[in-house]
Amino acid sequence: MDEAEQVQDGNGVTILDLFNAVRKHVITAVVTLVIVMVAICAYTFTRTPQYTATSELLATYRSSAAASGASSNASELSSGANYINSQIQTYPQLVKTESVLQPVIDDLGLDTTVKELAEGVTASNPDGTMLVDISVNDPDPKQASSIANSVAENLRKQVTSTIYSDEGDKIISPVNLTVVQQAYAPASPSSPNVKLNLAAGLAVGVILGIVVAFIKDLLDTRVRRDSDVTAVIDAPVLGSLSRNEAYAGTSPVIISRPASREAEEIRRLRTNVMFVLPDEPLSNVIVVTSTGPSEGKTTLSVNLATAFAENGSKVLLIDADVRNPSVSKALGIEGAVGLTHLITNRVSSHDAIQRYWKPNFHVLPAGKQTMNPSILLNSRAMKALVEQVSGAYDYVIIDTAPMQVANDAAVFAKEGPELLLVAGLGVTEKKLLRQTGHELSTLSIDPVGLAMNYGETEKPQKGGYYYYGDESDDNGKKRQIQHKKSEKTKKD
Repeated sequence: MDEAEQVQDGNGVTILDLFNAVRKHVITAVVTLVIVMVAICAYTFTRTPQYTATSELLATYRSSAAASGASSNASELSSGANYINSQIQTYPQLVKTESVLQPVIDDLGLDTTVKELAEGVTASNPDGTMLVDISVNDPDPKQASSIANSVAENLRKQVTSTIYSDEGDKIISPVNLTVVQQAYAPASPSSPNVKLNLAAGLAVGVILGIVVAFIKDLLDTRVRRDSDVTAVIDAPVLGSLSRNEAYAGTSPVIISRPASREAEEIRRLRTNVMFVLPDEPLSNVIVVTSTGPSEGKTTLSVNLATAFAENGSKVLLIDADVRNPSVSKALGIEGAVGLTHLITNRVSSHDAIQRYWKPNFHVLPAGKQTMNPSILLNSRAMKALVEQVSGAYDYVIIDTAPMQVANDAAVFAKEGPELLLVAGLGVTEKKLLRQTGHELSTLSIDPVGLAMNYGETEKPQKGGYYYYGDESDDNGKKRQIQHKKSEKTKKD
C-alpha cells in the first residue's frame, strides 16, 4: 500500500510507470511522434542543399640556417615547431579577414561581400598536426571547390609574403604554407543530412511522446485502467462491466437480455466472487461500495444479486444506502417501506422484504430515512439483522453509500462481511481512491475483490467461436444465440 502511494504521489517513477502511461495514452504518444517527424521532414526537405569542399595546407618552419644553406640544430627546430603551433591557431580567424577574402572575391568575380563570404568559410587545425583545413559551404558544388582553393592560395600568400621594415630591410616569414590537397567538387550535399535528421527526429519524437504521455497521465485525475486501481487497492479484479445502455434499464440484464454479452459479464463476476469468498462466518454477506457517487455500485449490486438468484441460490438484496436509496428505482419496485422500518420494529420482515423475479430472490429496500443513518446502520439491531439473514440466505448483497459519503461499508465489513469495491473507469478520482485505500488500510480491511465499471466494449473478433444475442420479441422467444465456427472448422 505504501509503495503504491509513493508511485501515485510521484516519488518514484519506474520503467513500468512509463510503459503504463504510454499504453494508456498511446494515441497522444503517437500524435506527438508524428508532429515531431512532420516538423523534422519539413525542415529537412525545405532546406537548400549545401555542398562542402575542403582544401588542405601544410605549415612548415623556414629556419634562417636553412635559408643560408646551413644545417639546423635541434634547438632551432624545437623553437620553430613551437612558433608554428602558436601561429597556426590564428589561421581560423585569419581566413575570415578582408586581406584573405577580398582577393578571392576579385579573382572569382563573386557577387558578394567579405562578411557574407566569411559565413561560408571555416578553417581548422586538426589536433597534433601542422595541417590547416579550409572548408567552404555553397549551394553550387563547383563554386564551393573554387572558393576553397582560392582561399587556401590567398591564405598561403598572406602568411608567406615578404614584408619590409621601416628601414627598408626585407623580412621573410618563418612559416611556409604549402597546399597539399586541392578541393574538388563534392558529389553529394553535406547538408541537410536526411538520414541523420530523420533518425534524430525519430529518437526525439519517441522520447517526447513518452514524456508527453507521462505528463498527461500525471495530470489525469481519474482512473482509466484496472492498473490504476490495483496500484492503490491490493485486491484482485473479479470482473468488469462494459459501458452499455443495457445496464440503465429498470430490469437487470440477466432478466432483460439473458443471452447478451452484458449478462455474461455479470455471470463471470458472480463466479469469481463465489471462488474468492472464504469459508468463514458472515462471508456470504457481500458489502458493495465505491469511492464516490456515480460509479455504478447499485447497478452492479442489483445485477450481481440477480446472477446469484439465477444460479438457484437463495439471495437477499439489501439497500443500505438510506441517504440516497437506489435499489427500488433500479428494479422498478415500491421502496417506501424497507430497512429503516424493519430495524426500528415498525414493520415485520414479511412486510419489508419483497420477492422479485424468482421465489429465491428477495429484496429489502431502504425505506424512508427517519433518523441519523450512521446511528441506524451502526445499531445493534442492524448487526443482529445481518447475522440473522446470513444464516437464512445463501448470499446477502448489501448496497451501501460511497466511502466518500460515509464509511458504512467499512463498518459492515469490520464485523465480518466481505467488501467488494466498485470503481468506475473514467469516473473514479485518483485522489479519492487513495483516500479510500488509506482508510481501509487503517481499519485493516482487505476488500475481497474489485469490480470495474464503464469499461470499453471489446470488438467481436473475426472468426470467433460464437457471439452473443439478446431476448427481443414479446413472446420471449430468443432472437439470437448462434453458433459460429471458424473457416477451418467449417471445412472439417
